[in-house]
Amino acid sequence: MAQATLSEQQERFGATERRDAWWAGPLATFMGLLAFIIYGNIVLFQGKYFEVRQDTATFSGPAVAPYLAPFYSPLLYDEQSEHAWFHKARPDWWPSWLPFSSAMLILIFPLGFRFTCYYYRKAYYRAFWADPPACAVGEPRKSYWGENRWPLLIQNSHRYFMYAAVVFLFILAWDALLAFRWPTDRAGKLLAGGSHQFGVGLGTIIMWINIFLLCGFTFGCNSVRHLVGGQLNCFSCPNNVSQTRGGYRVWRYVTWFNEQHMLWAWLSLSSVGFADLYIRLCAMGVWKDPRLI
Repeated sequence: MAQATLSEQQERFGATERRDAWWAGPLATFMGLLAFIIYGNIVLFQGKYFEVRQDTATFSGPAVAPYLAPFYSPLLYDEQSEHAWFHKARPDWWPSWLPFSSAMLILIFPLGFRFTCYYYRKAYYRAFWADPPACAVGEPRKSYWGENRWPLLIQNSHRYFMYAAVVFLFILAWDALLAFRWPTDRAGKLLAGGSHQFGVGLGTIIMWINIFLLCGFTFGCNSVRHLVGGQLNCFSCPNNVSQTRGGYRVWRYVTWFNEQHMLWAWLSLSSVGFADLYIRLCAMGVWKDPRLI
């Protein structure tokens, strides 16, 4: 009985023989992800200040860069924006009584990619569910269900969210290219008509840095690594050398990104939030984007 009691004490929640600050990592992860979740929900339901727009009615002041915040890219519905795919306030099928923003239609794809990411699973399992809180630390539950039932069954869709994430990289890159086209007169439009000139602002650089970090995170994904090389059991086998030389080279590049997947995950998460906040502050007039070229 005494032995059983001792075993129960060793396995109770938070019980550990570790002497280091094992709780610091999960706590920092909890605070970082919670801050991103709060900001994301504010942006999702706000439905404005997602684009820096020129006052085309009076064209007062200098030209401004046509920045589009990454949380709203692609911009599917908007009545005024030249970025919008459909120039209307909302889709016809959307209930009139339900609040709407274009971000509600697209954020599920990049967020789904991160939510099902192998690294992020470890991060939020520990930080939010304490399952387990850290290595060699007692957890609050004794049973293990795995990821073979709802809601965790959705984790198996990671590879499909990966395909969507790659498409979003091209969309964000297109937005960043458009940020080089600055309107120069009242008739200036982003995609057609009017006159433009080449320009680079601080926001342009921030957008491209964000894309670079997102590429590092996306192309270091375990699903990408499996796609380009994981289906082969042996790269150096005689029957595979001539057929997989190029594939092996790509696999090595992906592996290099994958080795620092946690770092890329946090850098890209921070860059997305910062780029969105920067463009939002410029759109609100809180911050004036300095033009560099």
